[in-house]
Amino acid sequence: MDDTPQLQSNSEQPLTLHTLSSIRSLLINPSTPKPTLSSILQTLTRSSQLTHHTLNLLTDLAIHHPSFSQLALDSLLTATESPTRLAVDSLASISELSFPDSFELDDGRFVSLCFGPSIPGRIWMLKNAGYLFKVRPALLFTVLLGFTKDPYPYVRAASLEGLVGLSERGDFNDVSMVKGCYQRALQLLTDMEDCVRISAVRVVASWGLMLSASNADMKAYWCNEVFAKLCSMVRDMSMKVRVEAFNGLAKMEIVSKDFLLQSLSKRVLRNEKQMEAMDQSTSEQFVTLATSVAGALVHGLEEEFFEVRKSACQSLHTLTILSVEFAREALDLLMDMLNDDSVVVRLQALETMHHMAINGCLKLQEKHLHMFLGALVDNCREVRCAERKILKIVKLNDLAMFKSSIDRLMENLDSYLQDEADVFSAFSHLGRNHKKFVGYIVKETFEEVEAAFEGNDEFKSARIAALLIISISAPLFNEYLGVIPPVLFSYAVTLLDRIYYAFSDIMDKDALLAYLCEKSRPPSYSAPNISHGEGEQQLPLIEGDTPNCASNGVIDSEVGSQIMKEQKELPSYQVEQHQSEYSEVTKFVNFILAKCPDMWQTIETGLTNEVLRSLRCLKEELSTMKFDSLGSHDALAFALLYIRIIILLVEVWEHLLPAKGSRSHGMGELEFKLGKLDRRIKELMSTFVGFSAEEELNMLELILVTYALRLCKLETICVNLTFKRLTSIYSCVESVLKERSVLPSNFVVELGKLLHECSLQFDRCLKLFSLKKFVFHGTVKHLKAELSISNNDSLHPFPFVSGLPVSIPCKIKLHNIISNCKLWLRISLDDGLVQYVFLDLDNFIGTGDVKIFDFVAPFYRTPKSNSLTLKVCISLECLFENVSPIQRYGGPKYELVPLCKEKQVYYFNVNKD
Repeated sequence: MDDTPQLQSNSEQPLTLHTLSSIRSLLINPSTPKPTLSSILQTLTRSSQLTHHTLNLLTDLAIHHPSFSQLALDSLLTATESPTRLAVDSLASISELSFPDSFELDDGRFVSLCFGPSIPGRIWMLKNAGYLFKVRPALLFTVLLGFTKDPYPYVRAASLEGLVGLSERGDFNDVSMVKGCYQRALQLLTDMEDCVRISAVRVVASWGLMLSASNADMKAYWCNEVFAKLCSMVRDMSMKVRVEAFNGLAKMEIVSKDFLLQSLSKRVLRNEKQMEAMDQSTSEQFVTLATSVAGALVHGLEEEFFEVRKSACQSLHTLTILSVEFAREALDLLMDMLNDDSVVVRLQALETMHHMAINGCLKLQEKHLHMFLGALVDNCREVRCAERKILKIVKLNDLAMFKSSIDRLMENLDSYLQDEADVFSAFSHLGRNHKKFVGYIVKETFEEVEAAFEGNDEFKSARIAALLIISISAPLFNEYLGVIPPVLFSYAVTLLDRIYYAFSDIMDKDALLAYLCEKSRPPSYSAPNISHGEGEQQLPLIEGDTPNCASNGVIDSEVGSQIMKEQKELPSYQVEQHQSEYSEVTKFVNFILAKCPDMWQTIETGLTNEVLRSLRCLKEELSTMKFDSLGSHDALAFALLYIRIIILLVEVWEHLLPAKGSRSHGMGELEFKLGKLDRRIKELMSTFVGFSAEEELNMLELILVTYALRLCKLETICVNLTFKRLTSIYSCVESVLKERSVLPSNFVVELGKLLHECSLQFDRCLKLFSLKKFVFHGTVKHLKAELSISNNDSLHPFPFVSGLPVSIPCKIKLHNIISNCKLWLRISLDDGLVQYVFLDLDNFIGTGDVKIFDFVAPFYRTPKSNSLTLKVCISLECLFENVSPIQRYGGPKYELVPLCKEKQVYYFNVNKD
């Protein structure tokens, strides 16, 4: 503040570095008063003070104080009036601001700056003026082309780079100008300086393609010439020039088959028929170009520098789709690159093969298999992953190649256990793409799989799981293959969690389970399971192949219609059995929950890792429990969610322990865990009903702890909203305590004092918190929903028209939903657009605790795209909190808790535009 008057009184004195740093500290401070900023601006804009440092300060002023941006711009423009380096630096400063889009550089100023005495300033202008400012294209072209003859090599290179940028604007209709620029670049291909030749190669590629596009009749001729000129540079002495030459080859759109094949042969190939059709001059020109092209790609792939080899592989990425014959010949060279010392080169070679496979140009032969499949056991994980991407889409011609691929994938699985999920996915794609070979594999491995499951010795073997994936992937999409025994689908059900990822690209876990259950049932007629020809031995159907799907809880409506029965139709002895089972489950749940309070003292001592390990064991134990009665499912679901909440609470509590203070916890990590804990508790309070007063008080106290933890940590953002929620829940706790005449815990008492004082020192009450013993009385019911969309997947989408609403045919099943529940269908797009549809329960008919109905939901804002994927979920509005963070127009007032897994609904556009 005191420096400014002193600066004004010493206007003729240059500013010292100390003063400049003091000024900058004022400029970057958003609280600096405007009078001070005005005084600083006047000081900086005095003619004697315009230096490189003051230009930077003017830029800081415009960036940090937008109200002064126009004044700062005017000062910077004043500095561009003289053709000096300072003027160029001023333009560079302007380019850092938001003005260049609307700033037009007049012809006189542009030319004077380009012809100024400063060589670095001239280089900057030639490189960047065309990109950053509005300059007349004709003037820019003339200046840039003229400076290609400048005596300074870096000026020549900068002018060529400017021409590359000018070609991207595509403002030229004069073919003679394009041809002149192209020919000038050809002359500079022989320049003595590497930097010039690099830029000249770029100009030849960009302006050469522009020249070929200017005349449709001559396009093939010019493309061949450009290809030949670029190939002539792949033997340049500079490694960077060679890399740039191959980068230019990757941009080619049309090249004759003869030139492409010539690039793979170091010996000049002579096409006698074609030579006879040409006159002498044309024939000689063709031979000259062919000589330049000869062996160009081979030379690049045999380079000593990995950068050149990578660039050569990348050029094949484009060239292989121009000719099937060329792609077949180039594949031999690409296979050799899979043995390259550089990981970068191997990855690029595989990426090129993947692109060839997508375009149907990858024709694998027997001679390629050893080198090609060897990448599956490469030391680099990225290389193995890239190889499996190719196997997922490539077409193998015969059974021997199919078997070899499976054997190598098995080696990959044995050597690198961390690749299991992606290897299983590769097995699934191989089975789907080669259905005719799957039967042979099943015939050879059926006894091995059967022995593993009956003997139980290799029940969890990755090899057995892989063989099952191949077997069950062939009959997908309702294609019947009588060669797969139904028992294999029964075996696959037992490994559902492990093999699910192999099919996650086409179906979710519920759909996979339904598919396995359906296929595991023997057909109604007698049919052989494996039949490869007359006289071959057939595998009979095995009795009892159909698994007991009822215990899995998720069954397709058509598959399970004859398996599931209503509870009221059960025999009396089964009802008694379920009641006894439910009593055992209640005892088991209370036994598990009773262990949690005993662990809290261990947490206070800082041994959180041991507690977390024990809690996770309890969670795993609960996850493995399976019962048939619905009440048992509700009790286990509650206990499992409660344990998950306690695990999250312990993980968050670690941040409060003094012993853990030395550990570095990121703000994002803590905020993420607090948010997850908040969502879990809301899910517990909203999706379970029938709590006793004691159980409800326990749940509410957990919510209070969560909000107190949020307010205790400085990382929390929405302090006001969290404080309102805390106050609302505390009121609920007070109400319950009055009704029950129960004494509050020390934590609740101290929290009440803090709320009365409006204090945010919540660490005081958190020190008094201890986990209470939770007694489960068995009256809790789980609110849940099931949502299914019939006859729809990524391969069978619904039609839609852009801009018109679409309908979503939903089959909905609700469990234990009571009348005061508010249900919403949440429909979302990937771009963040969300639409809510209210489900009025009074309009739906159901008996007992289960309601089943069909509902057609509309979605209005369909985008202009070829396809559309909607994500649909049934959600429940949280009504226990009397605080509404967001008031959505036409949507839910409070936060939502999902009642089912999100379903994807696929559509395709039927517009004929």
